[in-house]
Amino acid sequence: MRKTLFRAGLAATLLSAAGLAPLAAHAEAWPARAITIVVPFPAGGTSDSLARSLGQKLSDSLGQPVVVENKPGAGTIIGTEQVARAKPDGYTFGVVANSFTINPSLHDNLRYDSRNDFAPVSYMAYTPHMLVAHPDAPAKSLDDLIAYAKKEPGMLSFASFGTGTSPHLAIEMLKAQSGVDLVHVPYKGQAPALNDLLGGHVPYMFGNVPDVLPHVTSGKLVAVALSNDDRIDAARDVPTFKELGFGDFASNSWFGLVAPAGTPQDVVRKMSDELKQALGEADIQERLASQGFVAAGTSPEEFQTYLSAEFEKAETLVKASGATAN
Repeated sequence: MRKTLFRAGLAATLLSAAGLAPLAAHAEAWPARAITIVVPFPAGGTSDSLARSLGQKLSDSLGQPVVVENKPGAGTIIGTEQVARAKPDGYTFGVVANSFTINPSLHDNLRYDSRNDFAPVSYMAYTPHMLVAHPDAPAKSLDDLIAYAKKEPGMLSFASFGTGTSPHLAIEMLKAQSGVDLVHVPYKGQAPALNDLLGGHVPYMFGNVPDVLPHVTSGKLVAVALSNDDRIDAARDVPTFKELGFGDFASNSWFGLVAPAGTPQDVVRKMSDELKQALGEADIQERLASQGFVAAGTSPEEFQTYLSAEFEKAETLVKASGATAN
């Protein structure tokens, strides 16, 4: 009787183990279903374009759909919080940009911890800010703009995507380095700021190259200067601030990918490797460069180092500018 019971129990155990083996193997086979990349900006913008270009590449290489979900609002806080609260199972990632490191210094009531609630995956790309002017603006070169501002302090206004955003901080840097008084006009996002610039309601703005370059090409806007050490292929005829005497003037919009804290490290590493490979492919490099991006993937550790430096830089700039949340 005991032998019969032992054999039955052993058989049940073996069957159970056999049944669990495929499940365990399945659990380890990432990805086994669609992956979501949350973009905390509206559809059609700079980061959305970048995410969708890379999403298709990642879908091809990983063998699963990569779905881009736009979750704009509150200066990227809504979409970023969604990523922080997502299950850390390797199926939710989020695009982050300058606001990710600026917001902790700008808001004292964030419902997530930017430094501890996320796992860095990879830096992806940046685009320099281009200072652009409406064709009817009183000055269309950097020298003329500064001369006019010194002659008529407080008379030149600059649009930005909002208080504390990277274009706003670029305005503050220009004010500090040139010693002029410029008027900051914050908007709730890039689209309304650009629309008012195109309509002639505000004469100047620092904008992301992919967003303002088509309007420069069409003649609706005038390119004044590029906030990058070197000229870029997409705008070879636009001088840099460095060329024009501002050697340490650098301002850009950068983009990276993060996962919720606790996401398995092997999944984070795999996604980082896939992203780095995608960003290095010739067609992606060519497509992004034509839009005004400079693309380069990194390891999670390299991106963590970059983020740490950006947190410190943002804290210094926000404090110096006196910016506060709207």
